[in-house]
Amino acid sequence: MKKRISCLSFVIVFLISSLLGRVGYIIFSRNFSVSSVNNSYVLTIEKQYPTVFYSGGEKMTNNTEKYIAVLKPNTRTITDLHNLFSSSEISKITNELKQGYPIIKEVNKQKISNAKYIKVYKTYGNKLISNQLLLSSSSGLFNYLDSYKVKKIRYSTDALGRMLQGSEGEIFEEKKSSLKGLKTTINKDVEKCAAEASKSINSGCIVIMDVNSSSILSCITKPDSSYVNKCFEQYSAGSVFKIIVALCALENNIDFYYSCNGKTTVGDTEFSCQNNNAHSFQGLSAALANSCNCYFVNLALKLGKEKILNTAIKLGFNEDIVLYNSWCVEHSNLPSEEELSLNGQLALFGFGQGKLTVSPLHMCYALCTIANEGRKNQVKFALNEKYDSGESKEIEYSKEKELFKKENCKMLIEYLRYVVTNGTGKNAEDINEKSAGKTATAQTGQYKNNRELLNAWFAGVYPYDNPKYAIVVMCEDANSGSKDCAPVFRHIVEMLNNL
Repeated sequence: MKKRISCLSFVIVFLISSLLGRVGYIIFSRNFSVSSVNNSYVLTIEKQYPTVFYSGGEKMTNNTEKYIAVLKPNTRTITDLHNLFSSSEISKITNELKQGYPIIKEVNKQKISNAKYIKVYKTYGNKLISNQLLLSSSSGLFNYLDSYKVKKIRYSTDALGRMLQGSEGEIFEEKKSSLKGLKTTINKDVEKCAAEASKSINSGCIVIMDVNSSSILSCITKPDSSYVNKCFEQYSAGSVFKIIVALCALENNIDFYYSCNGKTTVGDTEFSCQNNNAHSFQGLSAALANSCNCYFVNLALKLGKEKILNTAIKLGFNEDIVLYNSWCVEHSNLPSEEELSLNGQLALFGFGQGKLTVSPLHMCYALCTIANEGRKNQVKFALNEKYDSGESKEIEYSKEKELFKKENCKMLIEYLRYVVTNGTGKNAEDINEKSAGKTATAQTGQYKNNRELLNAWFAGVYPYDNPKYAIVVMCEDANSGSKDCAPVFRHIVEMLNNL
């Protein structure tokens, strides 16, 4: 109580001093009268965007109550601050009020009944899981939507812009857009599964898509406070790109075997498998399971640059993915044909290193096409728009295209299943034994304390015998895809089984 009284006394003394200073200014400058000019000071209380909905119709935004206090620079407001704010907050607020203009602050719902003179307004807030997917601060959806309406309060001022004493303010609204709501493909239950599994990730992301439609079901970025949507950023891919090289080999009927002794030389450059492991004589299935760099270096040289690039291009790695209106995820960085004319660069490309970078979303999109038996759909994020008039407009997408042979895609999924049962992906195996996918531990060329930072991945589908989900887990500054990402994949699919 003493602390509150002391704090309040300080504030009152502070405000009185400020007011006396202002009175002195008015007297000595002989500005006694109020201007008859109709001037005003306008404060935005709320900017409401169209309501964004989950695929099931639940509100993703505008789904919580929020209370906003309008604080005016006068003694009544100052004496009322302790009813709504802490001592540290009051100190900051009084400094802002020194400028002589009203300000707004969010207040706790439980405290609003304590306010005597301060006006509090109820507005709508957002309780979000995927902050980075929507907020303007992370270049999310709100950057590509006009606000539906804006609520403001107008105060009268004199010719010098000073707020008139006694002005209570006039509330008014401005309509900015006729778009009232946007329904998305994000699935609330799937998103909860991804959010729960992501708790073990310090920095990275999770993308989950529907295999049959290429609809985005969830995009989670860690940490939650990040201003970057990592699902849409470019990263070194490493061994998950071996999936694309493997598909290229199957499509071109390349039945390739290679005896790995842990190292292979191209020109004057030596490439090695992790820890110089010698994988001996193996075909494509075993090479994927072992994540054998040497095998894929030599497979890339046998396939040639045109075939691998063509497969990657058909899978969409060179396409911008349009999410909504002008909101796009930029295409992956594929090396050019000229760059791949150098065998050293082609060798790196064969196991996902070199100049190649991809977004987790692009990788997940490629898995959708493969798991959909070679049929490619346009990535979907928005389903329909709802307008003030009551009209509902469906978002149109291009028709499905058959790009790869069904039997080759099914065989590749069997190979990815083998990665889990007999290879580096064992930690991804779920209780129903239906997991399939590929691990990666990608070099980034970036160092911290003389240690190279690694991006770890697990890119897979579930269930392997009738794929429904494509899932990509990516962890930054990690140890390996097997240790850091495969267990997260397992956690996700075991929760999905309970939906």
